[in-house]
Amino acid sequence: MFKKFTIAQRIQVGLILGIAFLLVLGTNRLDKRHFSTVQTTVNSVYKDRVIVQNLIYKLNAIFHAKELRFILKKDFNTIPDENKKAEELFSDFAATKLTSKEKNVLNGLQDQFQKLKKLETDLFQSSSSLEENHLIATERMLGNMGQNLDVLAKIQLEESRELTQLSNKSLGMTILLSKLEVAFLILIGIAMLALIFYPVKTEVVVQE
Repeated sequence: MFKKFTIAQRIQVGLILGIAFLLVLGTNRLDKRHFSTVQTTVNSVYKDRVIVQNLIYKLNAIFHAKELRFILKKDFNTIPDENKKAEELFSDFAATKLTSKEKNVLNGLQDQFQKLKKLETDLFQSSSSLEENHLIATERMLGNMGQNLDVLAKIQLEESRELTQLSNKSLGMTILLSKLEVAFLILIGIAMLALIFYPVKTEVVVQE
């Protein structure tokens, strides 16, 4: 069939096939990029947001246990293990992908935790006349730390929402590109059929 084509028809077929190739190649690369974006955002939502939310929950539980301890004034022997666990949670938190705001709040929270540990030490070593002042300072510090945890928890929700929106946008673009690719391929197929069954006639100019 192709051998029967004129040179002009062969050029037209070549152009159509070239356009089809470039179209498939281009959409494939765009699809790959959008798929990579979706994969990255999904992984980030889990690794940097869902897991972090769990770390925040565990830190909040530790700080709440400290508040109850100071109110009830008992079970102080668990503080070393408790603080060690909190340090591990802070380390895991810092190893995740942090926004600038998140990093600042986390650094502030860690500074507060170091001050809290000093207050705990001073509380055990202080006289009974200073004990009440240390208790008040400790409760105030724990309250501020709880507020910072709330800020960090809110950041996780905001970042998760933004990542989800980015993922949905990339998926939408992938679907749109797929539809456009199918439409263009159909048009190219129609053009090929038209060229085969209804070839463009070229006029031959005969010189006298």
